[in-house]
Amino acid sequence: MTALVARLREWTPCKRLRKHPCYVRLRRRLPMAPETYVDDRERLEPAEPIRLDWPADAPKPRVGLVRDAGPHPRWTKYRRFLETNDIPHAIYELHTADWIEAAAAFDAVVGMPSNNIWHLEETRRKFWVLENWLGKFCLPSFEHALLYEDKMLEAYLAQAHGLPFAPTYVSHDPEDARRLVRRLKYPLVSKMVPGSGSVGVELVRGPRRAERIVARAFSPGGRPTHLAGCPQQGFVYFQEFIANDGYDLRVIVVGRYALGYYRRAAAGDFRASGMNLLEKREIPEEALRLAWRVNAVVGSPKLAVDLVRDRDGAYWIVEFSPLYLVDEPTDLMVRGTPGVYVLEDGGAVRFQPGRYWTPELALREFLQRVYLPARRRAGASGSAAEGRSA
Repeated sequence: MTALVARLREWTPCKRLRKHPCYVRLRRRLPMAPETYVDDRERLEPAEPIRLDWPADAPKPRVGLVRDAGPHPRWTKYRRFLETNDIPHAIYELHTADWIEAAAAFDAVVGMPSNNIWHLEETRRKFWVLENWLGKFCLPSFEHALLYEDKMLEAYLAQAHGLPFAPTYVSHDPEDARRLVRRLKYPLVSKMVPGSGSVGVELVRGPRRAERIVARAFSPGGRPTHLAGCPQQGFVYFQEFIANDGYDLRVIVVGRYALGYYRRAAAGDFRASGMNLLEKREIPEEALRLAWRVNAVVGSPKLAVDLVRDRDGAYWIVEFSPLYLVDEPTDLMVRGTPGVYVLEDGGAVRFQPGRYWTPELALREFLQRVYLPARRRAGASGSAAEGRSA
């Protein structure tokens, strides 16, 4: 029975059904299994261990691990890295009432519970306190936790830095929104915030539908979403639809490393995210360099950048995120060989074979590029560093 359910979940029509607004709204009313923490230690062995060259004159940090629930946890990959490199660590219970007192045992806090809106709000508040008032270092940082699952903030950041982000229009003013939908070209993509896996993403084919979205979004009750008690209210988000070759390309950058895969849209659909129709093959250097360029702005230890290529061959950014689902250590395959791309000191890009868990690479990047330099700046006294992080 379990195998049958698993096959049905991977059946493309079922995937499309799970994205339908009616199904999503119905599902939120059904009883859900409680969140559970999974220890998948036995699945981690195929990947190469990531080693950290730690200077002998610097004390290693005491790391508090925040567990994330679900079948593909990040915290177990962080733990393996910490064990490999003999870095002291323990589970940090972020949710409990004594979280401030418990933080005294740690120099750094690593991980966040989930992308559920209540967890996002809790993490953002608490990481702000941990960094700015308690002198801790957090992965993700408060700024990156703020960016995670916030499509509006992504668009603002990209526009402010002149990145080739798909033209996006966000309005919090009903009259301005009505003017927008009368002058924009269609089709458009309407998105909800927060949202992931294409949930809350709709192709708007003409102004009549766009006007209905505006009317509901600015109504007293707002526009219903997949989140119970959390309507889309007081804003609209429209992004130009980039006609493409039927794929999006996710490029993950971790420092000078990059990897990724293609996601194919299901037949009759425009959405690739969340469909799990993956293709793993070479990634053009132009796309790799664009992803590194995005992270030069964002400054995250790890960043997933979602791109589409238009009919003229130009790449456009549609979203980016400091966190993403990690379910295997082979995100990149080049001619059947797993590995990563490496940006050399001279600017050349080469392929390096190997299997890697990206959370381990990201934690090494965080400790080497964020934690250690800040500690050295603060002096060798071991006092709390000023509350800044990745």
